[in-house]
Amino acid sequence: MWSPIYFLLFLSHQVFAIWPQPVSFQRGNSTLWILKNLEVTYNGKSCTDGFDSQDLVEAAVSRTLDVLFSQNFVPWKLHPRNSNFEPEDCDCDKPTIESLTITQTGNDNSSTFKPLAGQVDESYNLTIATSGQATINAVSYIGVLHALETFTQLFYKHSVEGIYTNMAPVTITDAPKFSHRGLNMDVSRNWFPVKDVLRTIDAISWNKFNRLHLHMTDAQSWPMDIPALPELSKKGAYRKGLSYSPNDIQKIQKYGIERGVEVFIEFDMPGHTTSIAFSHPELIAVYDMQPVSPYSSYFHTGGDEVDIQDYLYDETVKSNDTKVVQPLIQTLVNHTHRLIRKAGLSPIVWEEMALVWNLTLGDDVVVQSWQGGNAVADITANGHKVIAGDYNFWYLDCGKGQWLDFGGAAYDQYYPFADYCSPTKNWRLIYSYDPLAGIPTENQHLVLGGEVHIWTEQTDPVNLDDMVWPRASAAGEILWSGRQDANGNNRTQLDASPRLAEMRERMVNRGIRAGPVQMVFCTQSNATDEEAKMIEEIFEHASLKMVVVAVVAILILVLVTQKITTEWKIRSLGGHAPRVKTWLPLDIDLVARAINGTMYHKNLEVWDRFFNQPKGYHYTVEAGPAGRRCIFTAEPENIKAILATQFGDYGKGEPFHREWKDFLGNSIFVTDLDQWHASRQLIRPQFIKDRVSDLDVFETHVQVLMDQIDQAGRKWDGSEGGKLDVSDLFFRYTLDAATHFLLGRSVGSLEDAEMEFAGAFAEVQRVQNIITRAGPLNPLVPRKTFYKGLKVINEFVTPYIDETLHFTPEELATKTKTEEGYTFLHALASFTRDRTVLRDQLVAVLLAGRDTTASTLSWTFYELARHPEVWKKLREEIIQTVGLEQAPTYSDLKNMKYLQNVMNETLRLYPVVPFNVRLALKDTTLPTGGGPDGLSPVGILKDTPIGYSTLVMQRRPDLTPPTPSPTNPSQTISVLDFVPERWLTWQPKPWTYIPFNGGPRICIGQQFALTEMGYTIVRLLQRYERIENHMPAVDGGKPCLKAEIVLQPGQGVHVSFFRRRGEKK
Repeated sequence: MWSPIYFLLFLSHQVFAIWPQPVSFQRGNSTLWILKNLEVTYNGKSCTDGFDSQDLVEAAVSRTLDVLFSQNFVPWKLHPRNSNFEPEDCDCDKPTIESLTITQTGNDNSSTFKPLAGQVDESYNLTIATSGQATINAVSYIGVLHALETFTQLFYKHSVEGIYTNMAPVTITDAPKFSHRGLNMDVSRNWFPVKDVLRTIDAISWNKFNRLHLHMTDAQSWPMDIPALPELSKKGAYRKGLSYSPNDIQKIQKYGIERGVEVFIEFDMPGHTTSIAFSHPELIAVYDMQPVSPYSSYFHTGGDEVDIQDYLYDETVKSNDTKVVQPLIQTLVNHTHRLIRKAGLSPIVWEEMALVWNLTLGDDVVVQSWQGGNAVADITANGHKVIAGDYNFWYLDCGKGQWLDFGGAAYDQYYPFADYCSPTKNWRLIYSYDPLAGIPTENQHLVLGGEVHIWTEQTDPVNLDDMVWPRASAAGEILWSGRQDANGNNRTQLDASPRLAEMRERMVNRGIRAGPVQMVFCTQSNATDEEAKMIEEIFEHASLKMVVVAVVAILILVLVTQKITTEWKIRSLGGHAPRVKTWLPLDIDLVARAINGTMYHKNLEVWDRFFNQPKGYHYTVEAGPAGRRCIFTAEPENIKAILATQFGDYGKGEPFHREWKDFLGNSIFVTDLDQWHASRQLIRPQFIKDRVSDLDVFETHVQVLMDQIDQAGRKWDGSEGGKLDVSDLFFRYTLDAATHFLLGRSVGSLEDAEMEFAGAFAEVQRVQNIITRAGPLNPLVPRKTFYKGLKVINEFVTPYIDETLHFTPEELATKTKTEEGYTFLHALASFTRDRTVLRDQLVAVLLAGRDTTASTLSWTFYELARHPEVWKKLREEIIQTVGLEQAPTYSDLKNMKYLQNVMNETLRLYPVVPFNVRLALKDTTLPTGGGPDGLSPVGILKDTPIGYSTLVMQRRPDLTPPTPSPTNPSQTISVLDFVPERWLTWQPKPWTYIPFNGGPRICIGQQFALTEMGYTIVRLLQRYERIENHMPAVDGGKPCLKAEIVLQPGQGVHVSFFRRRGEKK
């Protein structure tokens, strides 16, 4: 009666350690021993078509007995320490398994040994009776092999002597969910001897995979001998002898057939062998090569990552026009596939051939998908059979970092050198992937299965096993058993973990150097059946009152234990930082202080109070608002760790994503890991130098800006010199320029100050900032104007998206970056046609494109108005470089050193995003700030938020030392003084000046922003001879730092402009 309570309290469950999970598994708890004299019978018939089923099964039985008696293991790691988990020692009176009867009900034929997906029945039934009779029934020899593998997993080695199972009687009914269950092994990037390939075949057969896909050739090497063309491997292999001969290939494929694994080969073209495919068309003859044909029914012709720009350099093509290149690729594929079919094979291609190049493919062609998203659904919607394998889940090589070296500017760009598909795909993530997710029921039959991939830029024979196993096993169970169980529920890692841990032990004992699933402490922590019975007996004799008291006591114990454990974990990682001094319980006054600071533009003062400790400034501190530990830092080493050296430990986090999702969706600024990486890969190409250095879009709108300055600066009598808020004009100017760049048309806010979109955008930002700063109190923030503004924003961008999606993918592909009317949105739509993705990325880049430049321009002219000597010196450099009329070029802007110093000094004092936050994605540390002296690491537990401030850091007097004044050497300039001349002799130490953030998440559009800023400053100083400052009457000479999303002047920038003498107004 108390079993449910037991399960709730102890979360214990009985584990049936079969991998992959069978369709049906019924077991008892009787012990049977198995002896070496086991009688095995098999009724199979010989096959005269190359292979003999009887020989194959007899060899498999021999391997099975070897596994049972020579490669088995004592499962001490899978039981609580010091527990008595083994049966009594074996002796002659103990029950044993006397016989194993194998019955094959179907006849094997030639297609059984090299089947197309679905051609072979792989099902089996397995029973073990307590009387000692074991039986296997299967339709094909492959089903028999699967059953024998399952049979080995029912037995353990005794620590004294003997082999036993404690699960009798056993009844198993089993069949695979998918017919194509494969591993794609790249053998071109590094050389793998035949023995390593054979060992891999063994391991995949134990996990009930049935395909090994050998990615044989790539750009780096050609490790396969073609007798008719010996120079390919002679010149293409890394070294003489490091290539596979026809005999090697035959050996590999026959070895696979003997274990129920079909081995097929890929020659990746045209993207990775373009020069060979087009300059040597005779190479297509390799498809007639023996012995590929007799031992497989598939041949993979590649087709991924075809770069159309490469064809500009091909003497036979000389074009990057899709309309020119696509027919050539279609012809190549038609020809190769015709020869493949002639050899009795079926072609496989990568998804780009179907989705990017839109080739016409035969009904027999299988399309292999790897890029995720809607790719599998799109392929099946076109009627193609598909092999799934999303790189976001099933790429085993990810997380090793870049395999190239970087120097110069590339070093900073790629630091800390994460690879494109980081982080590592751990087995739990691999196990969460469903090949059928998002596929309509009527198309699911077209999903043949999937492949897990090991690309080998950083994998060789030394680490091959550890890179593949046991993570690939997780994919193996998904492909064999399906993502859902018989009740339609997703399979859980809680169930899978102990079974996978056992499977790993079995593989290790069979010669595979697989990595551990968990430490032994975890694998020993599953309660045994005996413990379960003991606890149930206790509950049966307990009253309800006793149970309630026990539950309350346990809960209190758990809470106290959690508190102690948390404190111990923090101290074991590094310790605490000094606490921010607060007065109210749960530090509620700190939350109120933060909201008040936001509303009255006093955030810098709030953070300054955080760091101002009794013993002086300490730039890493912690607090506990609403009981949640938070860290605040302005320490360069800690910021460097968060953004770069420990990049994988910190991210935006799901709470941040939830807070911002209404506004920015799943865009680049609010996501982490794979989502963030996909966004960055989507957006980064749009900010290449050619686009950034195209200044025409700025010139168009800077002319309107100057006209508006002239108009707003007229006095009542029409003369110049009237006061105006140039900050407001800057925000409208950058909105116009940003919408022009992104959408192809400006919103024209400079000429329509009351336009609804500009007001809505500003209001959404204002409320969003309060939501973010409110922390646990953010549900109380009123959102009426927020949602009203969002509606305006969405209604504004939707027509642009609709208009762009009217273009077909082919039409978008033919546009070039210099074509009239080509926009950022066109570029995004070339990669995705998902409206939500387009909307989210568009609004995110629009936000950054408007605010980054506008806020920095506002602060620049705020300081130029206060420092006429800087205005004069900067204008002299501009006149000397380009004169008063000529528009500057991109090169001119880069060569104006004082202009660069002015912008650097502005960004030092007024960084674009002054306060930011990251969430710890796992238990980790910050390098410094802990302990009594503040020099020890700070322990950071998973989900701890860390706020960091570039504004505070870049104004620290100890990081920007005082220097003599350029105009009066007897005076000293402080860190708070605006002096561009300091940049002539001073360079900030690394990570003390990061106005655009740093590390992998460094602002992707920083060059665009700097170019727009520089161009605008030059054009304004060409037209206006001087500027007059009116801010002392507004802010008393103390700038109001309004920190919403970006840092901007809280009271505007009120100035007067005067055009140069003699110029028409």
